[in-house]
Amino acid sequence: MNSNSARNRWSRTRVVALVAGLVLSVGLGYLGDREVRAQQTKQTQLPSPGDLSRAFINVAKQIKPAVVNVDVVEKAKASRGRRLEMPEIPGLPFGNAPRRREGTGSGVIISPDGYILTNNHVAGDADEIKVKLADGRELKATRVGVDSETDLAVIKVDAHDLPFAKLGDSDKLEQGEWVIAIGSPFGLQQTMTAGIVSAIGRDLRTGQYDNYIQTDASINPGNSGGPLVNMEGEVVGINALIFSQSGSNSGVGFSIPSNLASKVYSQLVKNGKMTRGYLGVTLKPVTPSLANAIAFTGTEGAVVDNAKENAPAAKAGLRSGDVIVEFDGKPVKSAKQLTEIVADTPVGKVAQLKYVRDGRSQTTTISLAERPVAGNTQVAEPEGEDDPGIGKLGLRASTVNPEVARELKLRTPNGAVIESVQPDSPAADAGLRRGDVIHRINREQITNSAQFSRALAAIRGDKEIVLQIERDGELAFVTVTLD
Repeated sequence: MNSNSARNRWSRTRVVALVAGLVLSVGLGYLGDREVRAQQTKQTQLPSPGDLSRAFINVAKQIKPAVVNVDVVEKAKASRGRRLEMPEIPGLPFGNAPRRREGTGSGVIISPDGYILTNNHVAGDADEIKVKLADGRELKATRVGVDSETDLAVIKVDAHDLPFAKLGDSDKLEQGEWVIAIGSPFGLQQTMTAGIVSAIGRDLRTGQYDNYIQTDASINPGNSGGPLVNMEGEVVGINALIFSQSGSNSGVGFSIPSNLASKVYSQLVKNGKMTRGYLGVTLKPVTPSLANAIAFTGTEGAVVDNAKENAPAAKAGLRSGDVIVEFDGKPVKSAKQLTEIVADTPVGKVAQLKYVRDGRSQTTTISLAERPVAGNTQVAEPEGEDDPGIGKLGLRASTVNPEVARELKLRTPNGAVIESVQPDSPAADAGLRRGDVIHRINREQITNSAQFSRALAAIRGDKEIVLQIERDGELAFVTVTLD
């Protein structure tokens, strides 16, 4: 055998060995992948209908003992937007006795010694409160404290060793997650419905602290105050509102997040009332048109609409048009976020605040006061004389005279006072109304109606303009979309 034949056999042997190794490697890899795929399939296999049913059954057994029916009796009062449970008792009252209302709602026991979380609109005005427990006992309850701004209330029964529910972390909720509502719809106690989290963070403009969980779990009159529960049996919300044209469930219900309810519950049990930090400002979000009007180049922050006289913000030097960008070391993303941060800050704390005025960053310190309970105000309707016949916005305005300034108690005794607003006009759509006093268009100060007319006539091609107005002694920025 010559050397060339030996080399050829060696080469063929090496090739065969390499091919065999490759085939073995691929084969083992395929087997390994098949095992991985089988394991993944096993892990992602959907639960059976029986498994899903058992999950709901387990949650019901866990939470139902802590859910109560709340029956109330109260003297008749003017109806309120949130009230769902208070139909009048049929029949006429005897003599001059005040007419009374009866209602029913729900609640959830939060501690073994009888503290119950429910809605303010269920128990807040009640003269008598009766609680029916899951075991059939009926007990009188007393009102511990209420918070009208979040529509929450705490009541208490004289009992011990009661079953109670755990408040979960509502910040962990995700859209699409299964949730369960339990309560007394139409007085039908211990009713359980299921659905998903339709949305989170809903602002329905019912109050300063709106942050509702939206769900399609069936919620009806009588469910108010009852818990919204996750699949671990934790309370993640307190049911409060429905959107409905019929008065019954339409698949759009709203719950107060448990993290907010927990803060309110703790304060009401400890102090009998809510205390919140207070700057004394009204705020607006940063919009492109408003940012342009106040020479602000950022996109985040909270615009000071009005700084109330003698309130902490005004004492610290803040004024209308300032943009708050940082509070107590925390960046301010939005007006709503700042409201929540300030509310959670202890009363009396001295905090550092950063803001932008006329494009320049500034810093001040501010001592927080206690936030007063919100109230309603009425708008004066003055008469005017001068009429420039302004038509671009759909309003007519006149120069503020000393008499109008006194009648409206204006902080700035000049400007253009609105006499009338045409229906379906840009001004009407923006919420302007008779008696509002215009002090500024975009960046131009307005001291009389003629100046207002000239400034408005000079605007060309803008789709939006920003007015600064005064209403009830408070300043506010209003964005008007032009036709």
